[in-house]
Amino acid sequence: MQPRNEDSVARFTARYPQPDMTPAEFEEFVVELLRSGEPASLDFTVTLHETVQGFDGGYDIDATVRYAFLGMDFLVLVEAKHHQHPIKRELVQVLHQKCTSVGAQKALMVSTAPYQSGAVAFARAHGIALLTVTEGRYTFETKSADGRPALTREQALDHFGLPAFAAHLYTAGETPTTTLVQLVTPAEPAALQEWLRKDPSR
Repeated sequence: MQPRNEDSVARFTARYPQPDMTPAEFEEFVVELLRSGEPASLDFTVTLHETVQGFDGGYDIDATVRYAFLGMDFLVLVEAKHHQHPIKRELVQVLHQKCTSVGAQKALMVSTAPYQSGAVAFARAHGIALLTVTEGRYTFETKSADGRPALTREQALDHFGLPAFAAHLYTAGETPTTTLVQLVTPAEPAALQEWLRKDPSR
């Protein structure tokens, strides 16, 4: 049986190798990245493993982001997936259901693995942002005829100032079937900040 097209990996989410990082390093990076996304607002908080009540019960959310912006209170649900295999549509659907149940304004999924095409399409249709984590050294592309190995983390930091870990943010593009891809790091969080400030109804 041939796999459905939506089950294939969205190639742009698999452009870079998956990071070599422990679950603890992954959680630390996610928290650092979320905290760097603070917009010009008051009461910006990031909470790990918060139980949020919905109309159908409580949910243990990997992380929540709460902040006030332009006179409105925002709740962002964050699911973090330290996975080896591509993220399926069903996982993004579950996040959307949680968002609806608890009345959150936004949702974000962060993964060490790429996303299947169906997951990207569903996220785009429902305003859910996706992130993939990679190593900073992989974002520096070199052209070499002799097949030199990738930079080490130390070389990447010493020679090019590249962080140990980086992420790519995927959000809805200008037209309904396009996806905007932006690099984000804790030192360069502009794309994440812009997504946080964006009115979810638009």
